[in-house]
Formats: sequence, structure tokens, C-alpha cells
Amino acid sequence: MAKNTTKKRAAGGVARRLTGPLGSPVASPPPVSPEGEAGVVQPDAHSSWCLICRDGAEGDVVLYECSTCPRVMCSRCLDVPSASCDLVAQPDVLFWCLSCHAGHTLKAPAPYYGFYRENLPAQGGKPALQGFLQLNGRFETGSCAVLAAAPIAVIHFIVGGSNEVVTPVPLLSHYLEHYFPNGGYIYIEVPFDVTTHKSIRGYTRAQDAHIIQLKTHLTHSGRILAFFSDHSEEDSGWLFAGKDKGKFVAMSVSQVLSTVLGPYYGILSGATMIFLVCGSVVAHDNAFSELQEALLNYGVASAIIFTAKRFQPLVATNFLLALAEQVVIEQLNVRIAFPRITPMLLVTKFARAHLQTQPWGIPVPSQCPLCGSTNSWSEKVTVKVSYESLDPDVPGKDPVYRYLYSCTYPECGKAQCKPCHKFHIEKPPGSILKAAKTKSSGWFQSPSTTFPALPFIESGTQGKRPRSSDGEVSAKRMRV
Repeated sequence: MAKNTTKKRAAGGVARRLTGPLGSPVASPPPVSPEGEAGVVQPDAHSSWCLICRDGAEGDVVLYECSTCPRVMCSRCLDVPSASCDLVAQPDVLFWCLSCHAGHTLKAPAPYYGFYRENLPAQGGKPALQGFLQLNGRFETGSCAVLAAAPIAVIHFIVGGSNEVVTPVPLLSHYLEHYFPNGGYIYIEVPFDVTTHKSIRGYTRAQDAHIIQLKTHLTHSGRILAFFSDHSEEDSGWLFAGKDKGKFVAMSVSQVLSTVLGPYYGILSGATMIFLVCGSVVAHDNAFSELQEALLNYGVASAIIFTAKRFQPLVATNFLLALAEQVVIEQLNVRIAFPRITPMLLVTKFARAHLQTQPWGIPVPSQCPLCGSTNSWSEKVTVKVSYESLDPDVPGKDPVYRYLYSCTYPECGKAQCKPCHKFHIEKPPGSILKAAKTKSSGWFQSPSTTFPALPFIESGTQGKRPRSSDGEVSAKRMRV
């Protein structure tokens, strides 16, 4: 039998659990932040993209920089009279972008003049132009969006390297880099394997170059978007720390995060962090508490984690693209972009229905399980089943319809000393659509339901359960 060597896509599985790195004591807590280290502050650089058309400047196009915020507007979207182009370029003329004007005149509408002499209107400044500015476009983003002004660094922590966990992070990186044409974007991939004391020392030394690169790039105004791609142990919520003798081992959430994120203490302050791991980390109280404590220790501003029991990062590609668009490019706060947990989907299921082979969208078995005959089912017999309650205070259930089938092979069941095989199919809730309906087939529509339901994982699992499809991930669990 051929062995399946395809890498698993779900970010969960089974692994041997370790209480600490092999050959080493438990990792120490995060180091204290160096004195005087600058925190992340608001950007002081201007954007390269017009807040209306989201385009840059090329050729004769001019970008007008707002005097009070990092936003800019281009000469395509602002109809500046040609006779006034030299006037608005004078150093004593200030520009007020449409976003600042809209916020200032929210309760008291006023014409948009854009350019003012010496002072802005809030300080008594007078319009530099005789008439109001004509706009050639309209807002395509929120009025509080900035459009990629501050430098951004994307850090991707990934267990074992990019070949172990399939994620959409490289796609996001390629999408984001084009919004920073002047070198305001860097992407750093940080593979980790922290199962032994030796590997931890090597990992820690390897981060020195990354830390220098980040501090040089971000200076005092940059932002960080961090991804943490890993598998999680289904029975405990522990994170995979790496491999020992070719098989993954899991350690506690606090152990893995303190080791992997430790060199970046101080740098991750104010960062947005997305965990691409399965929902067992959330389902188990101890693991989730350790995750929350780690986020507080490192000063992470916002964190996102998914609750799906068998989470596949590629499925979240559209969500992550929307996140990158609003949080990184438009520089919106995560709570503004996503004010609450994303709602569950309302799903309606449609199934192809055939009177004989797939009634109500439920397929009739192709083979009799008793004698092995194929195409041996009798014509269906329709019966109506009523449920009447013996308790007069309890209402009875609505009647349902069943199709009865029996095997027509004469020898069916004789070898087992049983009667011929019979079964029934009961009509589920729903109805056959009139559209595209023929004499023998149609579409069965089930009632709309919410999807997915919040996962529930018991704290302990007894007995056997399915293993991961990746042979390298499946491992015996034990404590050492």
C-alpha cells in the first residue's frame, strides 16, 4: 500500500508531550525590556497613496500632504485651478485633507477649501483660494483610514519552516509589499525548533540579525504584524515545539511562546498577532490562560485566534486579506475593522434528488450489505408515519414520510440464516424546489442553519480516535 506523504493542512494533531526542552531546564521567563527602549508611536511620515483614489503620483500628478495628519490627496482628485498651482505650492500655504475637514465639520457642514494661509481654519486661517475645491472622486475607504504611511514589518513564526505548515502568509506578504514602494516594508520568516537546549541556543543566536534589522527598519514609528503558525495537541492544547527523532513533540503554550518570542520582547509591544493554530488552544482552559498571559507579558495590542477544531489556515485567506487591507494598509484599529467576533454563516444545503436512487438528496446504497448484490432494490413503498404522544399534555410530532426498500435477490440472507435485507429512508426537514424539477429528479432544500457551531472539546479523550493524515505528525503521547 502506498504511503501518503502529503503535508497536513489542518493545524492540529497528536504529538508526544514534553514538560520542558530535552536536556535542559524549563525556559526562563521573558527578559526585562532594556531601559530607555522606545515604544511604538504614531507615524510621522506621509502616505504615498491618495486617500480618495488610492493611487500614487506619477508624471505630472502632484500629491498634496496634509499639514495635520499623514494623509495625502492627488491632483487628479482635487480640481486645483491651473492659475493657482504656484500659489498652493508656497511654503506659507497649508493643506487640509478631506478627511480632516470631514471630521471637523461633522456637526456643522462647511465648504471644502483645502488650502489655507498661515493657519488652518481651526486656528482662524483664511482660505488661500477664492472658491471651494471641486472634488473629482469620492471616499473609497473609511474617513479615518491613513493608507500605509508608517513602516510595517511582518514577522512569521513557523514551526519547522514553511514546509511544515501550509499558510497564506507568503501570499499576504506579496500583496502588502506593493503598498510600500519606498522600502517601508519587510517580511521576516522565523522557523523554530525548540525541543532541546542545544536547539534553543541556536535559535536565540539566529534572532540577533533579525532584531537588528527590525529596530533599524521600524525606528520609532513602525508597526508589526506577527503570525504564529504551528500545530496544537488536540488533547491538551499544547503547541508543537519541533521534532525529536523525526516526530513532533508538544510543550505547554507558555513554554513554547516564552522560548520562541523571548528574543523579541519589547519589539512585539503594540503588535497585532494572528495565531494560525487549531482551536484546541482555546478549548482547553489552561492552554488558553497561558496564551492570554503571554500576550499580556509581551504587550501585544491585538491578537486573533481561530476556534475551529481542525483549522486549516488556507481557508482563512479571504479573512486575512481583509485584515491586511484594513489594519495594515488603511491603518485601522482591529476593533474598528472587526468590532465583534465574525458572525457565523447562515447555510442552506441543496442536494440533488432522484426518486429511485437519491430520494430527498439521500443516496440509496449501491450494494446490499447482506448479500452483496447490486441494483437489487425493489421499487420504493411510501408510508406515512405519525407520532402521537401518550401524554395528553405533550403535543405529538408532525407526521413524516418514509420510503421502504427491500433486496430482490432470491438468495439474500440465506447464507446468514436471515430474512432478505430491508431498510427505509425518512424524509428530512426541507422541501423539493419547484425550479428545475422533472418527473423523476429535482433539488432538495434543507432548512437554513448557522455554520459552524462553536467547537466543544472535552478536557480528556478516552479510547481511540482518528490519527492525523500526516504520518510524521502522528506520535505517541507521553510525559517525560
